[in-house]
Amino acid sequence: MKLPPSARRGLGWRAVLAGLVLASGAGSQAQVPVPAPGRVPDGTPPWREVVWYEVFVRSFQDSDGDGVGDLRGLEARLPYLADLGVGGIWLMPIHPSPSYHGYDVTDYLGVHPDYGTEADLRSLVTAAHALGIRVILDFVPNHTSDRHPWFAAALAGDARYRGYYRFEDDPPPMRGTRGGNAWHDAGDGTSYLGLFSAGMPDLDLTNPAVTAELERAARHWLELGVDGFRVDAIQHLVEGDGGRIANTPATYAWVAGFEAFLHEAAPGAFLVGETWTEMPAIVRYHVDAQLDMSFDYPLWKVVLAALQARSARDLAAALEQTLAHYPEGAARGTFLSNHDQTRHATRLSFPRRDEARLALAAGLLLTLPGTPFLYYGEEIGMTDGPGGGDLAKRTPMRWEAADAAGRFGFSSAAAWTDAGEGTPGVSVAEQAGDPTSLLTRYRRLLALRRELPALRRGEWRVVDSGAPSVLALERRAGDEGLLVVANLATKRVALSAGRLPPHSGVDLVTGEPVTVDPDGALEVPALALLVLQAR
Repeated sequence: MKLPPSARRGLGWRAVLAGLVLASGAGSQAQVPVPAPGRVPDGTPPWREVVWYEVFVRSFQDSDGDGVGDLRGLEARLPYLADLGVGGIWLMPIHPSPSYHGYDVTDYLGVHPDYGTEADLRSLVTAAHALGIRVILDFVPNHTSDRHPWFAAALAGDARYRGYYRFEDDPPPMRGTRGGNAWHDAGDGTSYLGLFSAGMPDLDLTNPAVTAELERAARHWLELGVDGFRVDAIQHLVEGDGGRIANTPATYAWVAGFEAFLHEAAPGAFLVGETWTEMPAIVRYHVDAQLDMSFDYPLWKVVLAALQARSARDLAAALEQTLAHYPEGAARGTFLSNHDQTRHATRLSFPRRDEARLALAAGLLLTLPGTPFLYYGEEIGMTDGPGGGDLAKRTPMRWEAADAAGRFGFSSAAAWTDAGEGTPGVSVAEQAGDPTSLLTRYRRLLALRRELPALRRGEWRVVDSGAPSVLALERRAGDEGLLVVANLATKRVALSAGRLPPHSGVDLVTGEPVTVDPDGALEVPALALLVLQAR
């Protein structure tokens, strides 16, 4: 369902949402137009052309010796991020919360005292902007903490706040995101909805008062200077009939309305959604919800699988699917790791560490179409910490080799969580001056993206390389043409000259000449990615 203009402009959209809730379980699907493939328009917004960096503030840098990362510590590390070449940082939740991760908020208008103050956040944003780095915040509109004052008032019988959540007398079971029933005992004969857990009660986003509260919070942070938001759990915002909990028409409507609010409140700001779902649903966030940017979870799966299988066939097919199905110009956030996934350095280093494969993964991320998002520490090849689970993916940043006390530059005290012993060579200090290090590779690739518009925008197409292990991609912006060639195999491959567009003989990443055999075939080393000037 395409929203009418009145729904996209602002206040009128809430009435549209209320009507859509009744239809959100319907089987009919919007017809998604077939786009003209393979083009990122010129004049794209700046937030789309930079490389982003996801930061878990708690684990990035401690400034006051309490073992917990904070905003002042992050500000002190901004020169490192500028030198790396990132143009934006996404902060995982920084609001007050009873949990270490912060995804159960108790105050949308506050800053977690572990991290500092609102003045510290303002200082961080100002300093980041001075270095050309944008800042977006994690925003969690689907649910609050069960310790939020709104929920406490709801349990106490306050009719206003009871309407902020979903309470029912005898609801039929609904499967939550982690299995089990999503309805939880409220202690008064009723049940409340919490898709993620009993400690995270769902907000009722069909209530205009709830949306107004969330808009007020978002406006507060926009006025402070932040550049937008990453919307958590976007697919679960408004449930539908029949137990449907994801990607409902009412969810698309709510997102479209929030987009309209955002662009009116701060025209240069943007939303990126946690679209952890399948491609047809992601496309509808672009078409029906006018979402600024989605995360390309389907491509993430294929990229990692291709690197593990040492075959480019499925990756080439996935890129062709992207060309065929996403609307022209749709902004897609691409990534290798994030706070919910096993770090890709862990996945790709089994049974032993494989620096060449990690460098190749970085090359793919930073040359494929899309807006790349790095996860803190991936540029040095950080792996998961001890213990497993989500906590293992969120351990403190390794700035230096561990000293005798087991500290590694994150804090002068013991870190808030066990980071493990680490791997020799996996720290910023150990890699910064090494021209062959993974960190140096990331810096070169980010610099190349800034230098070459064809890596950020313009037209692109998959080229048939003739070799199952080799992905070839042609990218063009204006008069600039590039040929990206990636060999996922562990042996050298020669590509027939007749299969590739005419190109230069120098790899733009390293500045080194490429090898061409006597028959004119391009020789691509094992686990190598080349960026060549296409003629």
